[in-house]
Amino acid sequence: MTRTHFGFESVNEQDKARRVRGVFDSVAPKYDVMNDLMSMGLHRVWKAYTVLVADVKEGQQVLDIAGGTGDLALAFAPKVGSTGRVVHTDINEAMLREGRNRLLDAGVNLPTLVCDAEHLPFPDACFDVVTVAFGLRNMTHKEDALRENEPRAQTRRQAAGAGVFQGGQTA
Repeated sequence: MTRTHFGFESVNEQDKARRVRGVFDSVAPKYDVMNDLMSMGLHRVWKAYTVLVADVKEGQQVLDIAGGTGDLALAFAPKVGSTGRVVHTDINEAMLREGRNRLLDAGVNLPTLVCDAEHLPFPDACFDVVTVAFGLRNMTHKEDALRENEPRAQTRRQAAGAGVFQGGQTA
């Protein structure tokens, strides 16, 4: 068995996936409050900065990976307008459900899909911008996830606390 990290422990890869799922299943309804407390609200600043750096325009296609409770998807939706699209994804169904409900409560109806960032079901170069906020820390094979995401938008730029893969522009 291949080993990886989970917090300060070394665990086998399958065990990490199970543990991460268990954590997010249990915190999904309180995830935003938990982030506010742990970061003293700073996570909201990082996400706002990510939206600014991404520089999303009307009509663009955006993929939000590990989108959880939908903060970034909600912020990108008005920027892409009615001619663009934001796809909200997460590997954890409980988190995705919270995000989907939050988006619908805000009057925003986006495609929402359970998928693994290490094995995306989208063709290359079909998004203008691909984002991952804090989900990268929970991925077992971070390098694989980054390689999997990068071709979706061609070129990579990174923002503090979050990643932005942006096609058609240089870093």
